[in-house]
Amino acid sequence: MISFEGPVTAREIAKRAWLSLRAAFRAMPLLFIVTLALGAAFGTAVLGIAPVDAALTFLKFEDFKLETLSTYLGAYILAVLFWSALVVPLAVGIHRFILLNQTRLARSELRNFFFWLAGLLLAVLAARAFCLLMASVSFVRSLSEILVTIGALIVAVQISLIFPAIAIGVPAASTEQRLDSGFRMAEGNFWLLLRTLLLTQLPLTILRAVLMRISAGPPPGALVPGQALAPPPPVTPLRLIAAGMTGATSIVAIALLAATLSWLYAAKRKD
Repeated sequence: MISFEGPVTAREIAKRAWLSLRAAFRAMPLLFIVTLALGAAFGTAVLGIAPVDAALTFLKFEDFKLETLSTYLGAYILAVLFWSALVVPLAVGIHRFILLNQTRLARSELRNFFFWLAGLLLAVLAARAFCLLMASVSFVRSLSEILVTIGALIVAVQISLIFPAIAIGVPAASTEQRLDSGFRMAEGNFWLLLRTLLLTQLPLTILRAVLMRISAGPPPGALVPGQALAPPPPVTPLRLIAAGMTGATSIVAIALLAATLSWLYAAKRKD
């Protein structure tokens, strides 16, 4: 397994993550290209296929019916499972390439990685689903979703180093032991982890924000009292291209995240 030598700083780890991402692309080009293409297709489908777009549209209080709510949650569960299955081979491949200098994907590690990633994402989805019950008061709902999101991000940073361990097959006797190992590696390193992740992800986050603004179309004009809601903007080629690029950019962000976590794990692992 690779050993980390040199200063353990956010800038140093970010530099190594970008260089390793480029090397991993050269070592596994087919895996990268297929995952990027599927990510772009997913982003385009969410915007271009009306039933998919409608199922994933943010619910308002007046839309709350059992059928609508079930469709909304079901669509998000399927999206989480699809997205997890899509990114797991790429993430595992990058972890193993950096830490073990291998490009072989082990089936057991792929399965374990998928269960952990999908399980944690579904747990966040379940927490956010409780926020839907507060939809009658928009401020309370927004505040609860912000708190859930912040809490999820803090926990994600604290346990993030379990994923490189899972990808390279480090054993754990139980779920509790796996989580404990993540917390132990993050102990005293929370701000280093957070600074490193922010430093590496910031350019792609800004790019995704711009692409999402383009794919959303022109904002609706101000409504006068009694005026009906304007229809959604038409789906144009520009919006579809931006949506596809958003999906592809998300794949790059996940690949970079995997590379960053690999170097952090190499620096902070406790044998």
